Amino acid sequence: MMLVQNCENLLIDRDSMNSAPPIRQAILELWPLELWQHETVVVAVSGGADSTALLEALVELRPDPDRTIVAHFNHALRGQESDADQSFVESLSCKHGLTCASQKATLEQTTSRSENQLRNIRHRFLEDVAKQHRARWIALAHHADDQVETFLHHLLRGSGPSGLSGMSTIRPINATTDLVRPILRVARSQILEYLSSRNQTYQTDKSNASNDYTRNRIRNELLPQLRMFVGSDSLDNRLLHACELIAKEHSVVTMLAERWLQKTGLDAGERKGLAGDAFSIPLRNCIEEPWPVVRHALTILWHKRGWPMREMGHTHWKRIERLIEIASKSTHPKRLDLPGHIVVRCRKGNLVVGRLANEPSADGDNHK
Repeated sequence: MMLVQNCENLLIDRDSMNSAPPIRQAILELWPLELWQHETVVVAVSGGADSTALLEALVELRPDPDRTIVAHFNHALRGQESDADQSFVESLSCKHGLTCASQKATLEQTTSRSENQLRNIRHRFLEDVAKQHRARWIALAHHADDQVETFLHHLLRGSGPSGLSGMSTIRPINATTDLVRPILRVARSQILEYLSSRNQTYQTDKSNASNDYTRNRIRNELLPQLRMFVGSDSLDNRLLHACELIAKEHSVVTMLAERWLQKTGLDAGERKGLAGDAFSIPLRNCIEEPWPVVRHALTILWHKRGWPMREMGHTHWKRIERLIEIASKSTHPKRLDLPGHIVVRCRKGNLVVGRLANEPSADGDNHK
């Protein structure tokens, strides 16, 4: 069984930072050595402080150059500075005798400048490297401060419990590879202290100081204002605590959703006008179960089929809920078109969902 761990016990006591566990101990508490000691690990290294510290700590914990692969994707968005980052990572890999898989963005990829697009390009590269080297793990350098920013980012977007649960520590990305964030309990200040103690240099991305991206504005503008408003150093702990509570409660909803999916006995198969990955659920099951459980069960099915999730906003899910309510009171066929060529139909007492086979995508509400 693949291990999935959310942001439980991520609280960082910033008032007693000197007594906090070293980065290596924090990694082992979150990601026990027996899980990866004899496995190939791809470490995503940008050259910044966080990923440099992660690589240094992993090399200290397991000095096995044959099983540690450094991966660096050069987005080529900052000209010579981006190339300097790539050279730094390649030199750092060479110092430790590690294989470095680096790649520079194509001209087409450099036009992709949204946060989501850049992340997706980078993650595809990491998955390709993992597949090439048959790696069991892909390690990312997200830390506790990133978790706080993610929580606020999702809160501002109106995300539900899944988003407000924060980043998971370990998450499966395919049948053979898991993504892990080993320093998710480590504060940024601890990372800098660790690098300083080792006299280890790192690269500085000047674009982090700009507010072109939402996450940068949260880090540079919103969080300082909130800390000032609260008038305490404990704001980050409070937000992490909220994240932890939501994650624990959401895990209960996830358990109920998975049980519900088993109980429904999905009827997967081809439907008229739908691709073969369509599924059908009796409407009565959808009506009898609390909507939060049904919605999360549907997101699980969305993920399994690789359907677009980021485009599915709160309004779309409300439309599905409303569609089910209307269908429970009427025998006339109902239909709803969603992003990604996904269509939802209510007919013959069933909720049928799948990709449209040969019809254009429509993001509208057609059950009026």
